[in-house]
Amino acid sequence: MTAIPAASTDADPSPGPPARRSRVWRWAARLVALVTLAITIMMVALGIGMRLNDRAIDEHLGSATATVLSVSPLRTGIEFVDQAGATVRPEGGVLYPGLLSVGQQFVVEYSVADPQVARVAGRTASVGTIMIVVTLVVTYLIAVPILWWCHRRAGLPITRLLFGARRPPGHATGGAASTV
Repeated sequence: MTAIPAASTDADPSPGPPARRSRVWRWAARLVALVTLAITIMMVALGIGMRLNDRAIDEHLGSATATVLSVSPLRTGIEFVDQAGATVRPEGGVLYPGLLSVGQQFVVEYSVADPQVARVAGRTASVGTIMIVVTLVVTYLIAVPILWWCHRRAGLPITRLLFGARRPPGHATGGAASTV
């Protein structure tokens, strides 16, 4: 029979509950990981949305001459006359508006099925893909060193830093076993 050794009263450096400082760094790492994940999901959704808009335009392609009504950081307002002769002012503005100015006239491609979806002629989702990739690269260039730094400050393995004291599924407890 093997006996389990008694717990010693000495200061044991064995892993116990994490210190408060370790918990703060662990939560900081989780926050950084969560923000990074949120940015990644938003960029992927934006890329999918751009491709879907381009497909809607390509499936029912119409073109017209448009006039820029307003330019703001979030939207470029335009106005054009569609094939049916109706004046259209897309609520979301024009897709891929780079370098347009108020009063400028340009050719717009739009979906005949839904004239609210319009883009500058000749521009596609590939224009926006460059910015998505740059945003993701910068996000990860910032997040990875911060996660590494939090890992070093917490003094925990990276998996424990992000997922807490829980063990991965199927992982043995590693305690001493007694045999009879």
